[in-house]
Amino acid sequence: MRAIRDQRGVAFPLALFALVMLTGLLLVFLTMGGMETSVAANLDDVTRARYVAESGLEWAFDQLVLAAALPTGWNTVLSTNSGQMATGMPLPSLAAALGTFSVTVRNDNLPNDNLLTGQAVDPGNATNDTNRVVILTALGTYNGATRQLQQVVSHPDLTLPGGVNLPGLGTNTSFSGNAFTISGNDTNLDDSAGAGIAGICPATVWGIGVSDIPTETVVQVSLSNQQKNNVTGKPQNPGPGIGDNTITPDATLTPAQIQKFVDAVRPYADISLQASGASQLSYQNIGNTCAANLNDPNCWGTAANPKIVYVKGTVDPAQAFYAMSISGTSTGAGILILEDGDLNVTGNFRWEGLIIVTGQYVGLRYGGGGNQTMYGGMVVNETASVNSEVEVDAMGNAKILYSCQAIENVRNMRRLFRTNSWREL
Repeated sequence: MRAIRDQRGVAFPLALFALVMLTGLLLVFLTMGGMETSVAANLDDVTRARYVAESGLEWAFDQLVLAAALPTGWNTVLSTNSGQMATGMPLPSLAAALGTFSVTVRNDNLPNDNLLTGQAVDPGNATNDTNRVVILTALGTYNGATRQLQQVVSHPDLTLPGGVNLPGLGTNTSFSGNAFTISGNDTNLDDSAGAGIAGICPATVWGIGVSDIPTETVVQVSLSNQQKNNVTGKPQNPGPGIGDNTITPDATLTPAQIQKFVDAVRPYADISLQASGASQLSYQNIGNTCAANLNDPNCWGTAANPKIVYVKGTVDPAQAFYAMSISGTSTGAGILILEDGDLNVTGNFRWEGLIIVTGQYVGLRYGGGGNQTMYGGMVVNETASVNSEVEVDAMGNAKILYSCQAIENVRNMRRLFRTNSWREL
């Protein structure tokens, strides 16, 4: 019993046990300390790989902006190499060792793509984009680490079937004199004298595109036989594209199409203005400050730097008024939108791009008193179901000339291209 109770010699094995435990912990800590460098290096590689993938998305975005100007739009990109835009491409001006990216693009035509894009699934197919929405996927690689990113790219485009486009309800037109010109034949922007210099596109559109046969009749009746000689464009029936033969109903021209485009463009306006019966807008000599300061409020865009100008009027069926009047010698380029109001243009006026007057109780008046020339495309879209106003009132030397050159300058404005639904896969 005395031997059992004797604890002499216990300290040594306990010390050995503690030494083994401490040695084990030391080895664990040393191992973990050695792994921190590897963990940090891996984290750095993964972060760099993600940045390389982001660079791939930016590169592909620029390519889509350029491709949108092609006659086939994004279909060429979708059909080339099955949408493989880049494979193992190094960053511009850098060695491949610093990272490479691969990018693919596909159409949003698969089931449930609407959950990603926020828009209805494209009714087209893998190589036929019909809604100007595509999906980019980029894979970034750096030092063996990879990261994959995805984003949606969209482009609110507007394809107009005529030089003048009247998709609205109960449209009325009035034409005075014989000096005005409406042309759906493509016109060059250098045609400053309105001499009919051929444009850069072989395509021709209707002189006046309308929504339906009743509107076609209204417009045709409002033109005298002599005035009809001033309306030219693509013929709807065999024969010359002059007068009645180029005033044509077109199923692609709808109020919904115009409103969708206006809604998409409005938030990105460079200049936003408000008008009402009590506060009508009047401008003279627009554009005379552009040479000195492109950001001046009186500069409404140039061919090299087009702008989006949005004017919101006030619906007032009891009072007819011009929400905005432009006079003097004025110039501008880009997209001019007037919603729920009338636009009155007099004096010398030149616009390159799109002019859209849309909403309730709206109209466009070219009042003469100078030379007014519009290159690109024009839309007057009346949405009031009961309206006796004149939607288009042209007199004097007004010239409305279709120009795909001017429209392309507008279509390729970078701000019209959007990205959304960015996510890491």
